[in-house]
Amino acid sequence: MSENFSPQNPIRPLSVGNVVSAGLRLYRNHLKTYLQLALYSALWSLVPVYGWAKASAIAALISRLAFGELTNQPESVESARSQVNQRLWDFLLTAILVGLIFYGVILGLYIGLAIFIGIGVGLTIGLGTPNPAVITVLVLLGIVLLIGFIAAITWIYSRLLIAEVPLAIESNMNPTVTIRRSWQLTKGTVFRIQGIILLAFLITLPILIPVQVFVVLIQESLVKSFPRESASFSLIFFGISYLLGLASNIFIMPFWQTIKSAIYYDLRSRKEGLGLQLRDR
Repeated sequence: MSENFSPQNPIRPLSVGNVVSAGLRLYRNHLKTYLQLALYSALWSLVPVYGWAKASAIAALISRLAFGELTNQPESVESARSQVNQRLWDFLLTAILVGLIFYGVILGLYIGLAIFIGIGVGLTIGLGTPNPAVITVLVLLGIVLLIGFIAAITWIYSRLLIAEVPLAIESNMNPTVTIRRSWQLTKGTVFRIQGIILLAFLITLPILIPVQVFVVLIQESLVKSFPRESASFSLIFFGISYLLGLASNIFIMPFWQTIKSAIYYDLRSRKEGLGLQLRDR
C-alpha cells in the first residue's frame, strides 16, 4: 500500500482499514523492538511517579519510531529515546491532564444523568398514580440521554487519543500545547477515528478475551479457598488480575501506539499537505 499526499492533492486520507493495517504492519515488522520497549514500560509503571513518567515516555517513544517509519525517515531507538527523554515529565503531566479532562467530562455527564433521574422520580411521585404517557416520555428521554452519554465519552476520547504523539515528534511542545494540537488535528474526523478505534479493538480481542476468561477462572478457583468478602481474596485476586493486565498490555500497547502514529500521520498529511509518502514495507 502506498499513498502520496502532495500539497497539490492534500485531501486523500487513508481509509479506516488502511490506517489500522499500517499500524498492524509496523507492529509486525518491528515486533521485537516494540515488545522490548513495552516490557520496559510495564516494569517502569510499577515504580511510582518517576516510573510512571518513564512508562509514558517509552510509550510515546514507540509512536515516534513508528512515525519515522511512516515518513520514510527512520530513527534508531537510541536517537529517538534521547529526544523523548528531554520531555520526560511532560509526558506524565500530559497523561494527567488528559485524564482530568476525560474523567471531568464523565463526572459532569454522571451528574447530569443523576439530575434527570431525580427529576423523573420526582415527577412520577408527584403525580401519584403512575401516568403511562409520562413514564413513556421519561424512558425515551432516558434512552436518548444514555446514547448521548456514550457518544460524548467516545467523542472526547477520540479528540484526545493522540495527545502525546505531537509531544513526542514536534518541537516547541508542552503538555497544554500538545493537547490543543490533538484537539486541532482531530477536528471534524471523530467518526473516522471511532471507526479506527473499533477496528483496532476487534483486532486485540484474541488477546483480551483469553485474559478475561483466565481472570474469571482464577476468581472461581479463589472462591473455593477464600471467602469472597475476605481481605485475602481481594488481595490475591487484585494482584493476579493486575499482573495479567500488565502482561497483556505488553502486547497490546505497542499496537495502539503505532495506530496513534498512523492516525497522526494521516491527519497531518490530509490537513497540512506535508507531501509525505506512506512507506510500504
